[in-house]
Amino acid sequence: MHLFSGSISTPCGEASSATGPFRCPNDQKVYLETGFYDELRTRFGASGGPLSEEYVLAHEFGHHIQNLTGAFDKANRSDTGATSDSVRIELVADCLAGRWARGAATMQDRNGVTYLQPLTQRDVNDARSAAAAVGDDRIQRAATGSVNPNPGRTGHRPSGRTGSRPDTTPAISMPATPP
Repeated sequence: MHLFSGSISTPCGEASSATGPFRCPNDQKVYLETGFYDELRTRFGASGGPLSEEYVLAHEFGHHIQNLTGAFDKANRSDTGATSDSVRIELVADCLAGRWARGAATMQDRNGVTYLQPLTQRDVNDARSAAAAVGDDRIQRAATGSVNPNPGRTGHRPSGRTGSRPDTTPAISMPATPP
């Protein structure tokens, strides 16, 4: 993971807090601008909360798992629409993030302490709020005033979420409530 402040040049292109967290396949790193979560709440209207921040990162690491398992190599990224592989890739990353949250809330360390407190409905709602706020369309419209769809570089969700970020795997949406 690579934390940065302001903006950065990555092997996938330029990035800033307006970009949102992303995984760069060219160097296998997840990038996060340190002020992003403040912008998530103040600029994009997310409700905040610890799980929302953790879930965003877990989604990006879900993409890393997909890369390691070969899912990216098998996906047809040229298709668009609700049943496209791009949407499936995003939904699987969401699923992996949800599984991480459940595991972290139930698995105990060697001292018997769980990594996360048991998930509450508020935690889930906060994470869903963040997911809705970090959609590519919303970030891009707030940063530039318009949306520039680029189906070759980002996923398309059934909600019509498209956008253009550095050549990366896009941020999250959360279709269901974690356990």
